[in-house]
Parts: sequence; C-alpha cells; structure tokens
Amino acid sequence: MSTVYYAKVIVTHGTFEDYRRQLLQLAGPGIDVGVLQVGVHEALVRPHLLRHIRAKNPGTPLDGLLRNAGANRIDWIKEEEVYTLYMQRIAEDLDPKADIPVPDAAGGRAWHHKATNIQAAWTALGGPDAIDWQGVRVGQLDTGYTRHKAWGHGQPGGTWLLQDLCKTIMHQQLPDGWATLAVQAGDGVDSMPIGGLFQGHGTRIGTTISGQGEDAGFVFHGAAPRVPHVVVRITDSVAINGRQNEFAEGLDYLVNVAKVDVVNVSLGVYPPVVAPVMRQALANAYAKGVIVVCAAGNHVDPVVPPASLLETIAVAAVTWQSLPWHGSSFGPEVDFSAPGAVISKVVAARTGIGSVIEGTGNGTSYAAAITTGGAALWLRRWGPEIEGKYGRSAKRVEAFRQAAIASCRKPPGWQPQPFGAGIIDIGRLCTEPAIGLPVIP
Repeated sequence: MSTVYYAKVIVTHGTFEDYRRQLLQLAGPGIDVGVLQVGVHEALVRPHLLRHIRAKNPGTPLDGLLRNAGANRIDWIKEEEVYTLYMQRIAEDLDPKADIPVPDAAGGRAWHHKATNIQAAWTALGGPDAIDWQGVRVGQLDTGYTRHKAWGHGQPGGTWLLQDLCKTIMHQQLPDGWATLAVQAGDGVDSMPIGGLFQGHGTRIGTTISGQGEDAGFVFHGAAPRVPHVVVRITDSVAINGRQNEFAEGLDYLVNVAKVDVVNVSLGVYPPVVAPVMRQALANAYAKGVIVVCAAGNHVDPVVPPASLLETIAVAAVTWQSLPWHGSSFGPEVDFSAPGAVISKVVAARTGIGSVIEGTGNGTSYAAAITTGGAALWLRRWGPEIEGKYGRSAKRVEAFRQAAIASCRKPPGWQPQPFGAGIIDIGRLCTEPAIGLPVIP
C-alpha cells in the first residue's frame, strides 16, 4: 500500500466549489484543481495538489493553507482509506455539480473532438455519419447497456449494438455493495439498481465509444459512431476486485466468440491484487492481437489494474485546457492521455428507450472510451496494411500503442512520466501513414 497521505477536509461554511476556488488561488495557474466530495461536509484533497500548493507557498504550514482556504478541520488519511470513502459516498448527499462551460473556441460541448483532432479521421472515412466499418467490432466490459436513441434504439435503421451477442456474466447474484438482487437476465442489460453509484455507467461510456444521436439541438457523436458494439455486463461497480473471474470469462468471450478487435475496460482493481485468471485472459487477448484499452483509475494515485498490466493500453485523463485532470490516476504505466473531464454524456433510462443527452461526466473511463473509438478508427483506416504488417498477433497491439504515442501532442510543460507521451491525436493516427503504421520488430 502507498504511504502517501491525503487531506480529508471538513468544510461547514460555503460549498465545496467555493473551497475549490480558494485552493485554485493558492495553487496558481497551470494545474487543474479539484476536490472529491465524500460526505455532506467532507472532501478529499490529493497528494499531488498538496505538494503543488506547498511549493507555491513556501514557509506557510500546509495545515494553515488548507484552513485559510476554508477548511474547519483537517485529517490526514492513507490511500486505502480514500478508496473506502470513495466507494461508500452517497450521491444524494453531495452538492450538485454545475457543468463547467467550455468556450466555443475550445470546441464547446464537443471539445474532446477538437482536442483529439478526430474530425480528420472521420473525414478520411467519409464523415462521422457514413463510416462503413467493414467488419471492425468493439467490445466493452462494464455494467451492461440500457436502450437509448443514441444507440439507435427506436430509430430508423435500428441499433448497431450486436444485441444477440451482448451477454451478462455475473456468477454472484449479489452485486458489489448490494444486499438483494433479482436473478440476472443473460442479455447484457443494465438493471440499474436504485441508488447505485454507478448505474448507467455502461451506457454513458459505451455511447462515448459508438454513440450517435441528437437531443435539444445538440448533435452527439461517440468517437467511432455506429461501430458494431458488443457489451458484456460483469458488474454493478467500477471496482471489480470481486469480479475478476467474470472479467476473465467476459474477455475470453469477447475475444473468442464475439470476435471483437478492441475491448474497452473502464473498470479497475483496487487494492491492486490481480487474480491469475485476469492475467491469463489478458495474455490470451494480447497474443491474438485484441487491443484492450483501460482507464488508468480515478482519485487514487497509482494506476490500477488492468491498466497497470503490460498487455493493456493505459490511458489517463486531461481537461479541455490540456491540463492533467485532477482526479486522474497517473504513473509510469500510462501510455498517453485523452480527454476525460466535462465530457458530454448520454443519460441512461431504467425503462423504455432513453432520449436525453445532457450534462457532463468526468473520469478516465471517458478517456479510455475515446481511445477505444480511436483504435477502431485506426483499424478501419489502415485495415489491409495492418493485416499485412502485423497480422492478428501481439504486434497489432504494439503497433497501435506506438502509433498512438507517436501521434500525441505535448502541451507546454507536459510531464511525460506520470501522464504518458501526451494527448492522443486521432486525426494524425488515421491520416499519416508514417505515424499510423510503425515498424514493429
């Protein structure tokens, strides 16, 4: 376990947004500042922000700085305690989060498209609404899916989810953190247990990969619009310590039965104790050339498995200002970063067909999803060349890793070790052969 300490602050006057603004003044420009609310009056400040504030304000004790910003009390806690607080927080008790507007110059609600230059990739393939995927498929291990018009449900032409292949693999009838549950259907549909912290997660992240739709005049596109998509439900939580058998079985199913090319894993194991079945499933996928894209993790410093394992592509998150997102896990295992804060999202519906596309989400889950879409575009754009140069072997995974790294742009002051090579440029990945088709020994 890590021995670094987080500050658990108690704030009884004002909102946590007020407190965040005060911390921003202490930190100065050049760093994304945020706190994680875990109770009505409790929030966590991460170690890297604490170090930055201390360095910017030499000579003043850190406790005093945090109190001057508005904290009534400060407790110092270890990382394992942070995880427990994160998983036990009750969303209904927390301050509502106002959407942070993104300037039109930065791309507005579709800022992540501009940040990754993805329009160039879409244009090379005929435009976002006209891509012929020619057999490319993506898979997703998550909380399942719900029906939504952004997935084509109830729309002309129907859904591009391969629903006959979507599947539920949950051997325990009690999902993580829940006392009762009806018997699971086997069709991959998210039951969205009432009060669940991560209900609808699979829909939010899945549509960030393959979605296409419109709501209230806003046109929504996932990174790889309408790519054939298989969702396997293995959990009701993003923490899958107790679901590693399901993870392994689900990944094997996606690789060997559903025959997908890319798998999105916006899930993690913390504390980072990896079961042999997870390692074996990832080794099998890697050997068969399946690109497994993983979220680095949220609100704990070290990169969490499976992102930390060598066979995967590990993605951290950045903001629209090209700053490392304050909630992203980071470390040498990260390959590169992608947008992961204030990302426009689809709102899952428990029954019927959802139609709402509003609000925003934060997390490395979104960064992984955008990268998964980028991998699908790469496979479609260079399909014959990829097949000829790398085949369906581990070389294909390493070719994508190296191509994505080579595509990256590096904002001023970028620190490569914790957040990888830079921010992925999906446009360059899919339009410049020298980048998109690297030499792999």
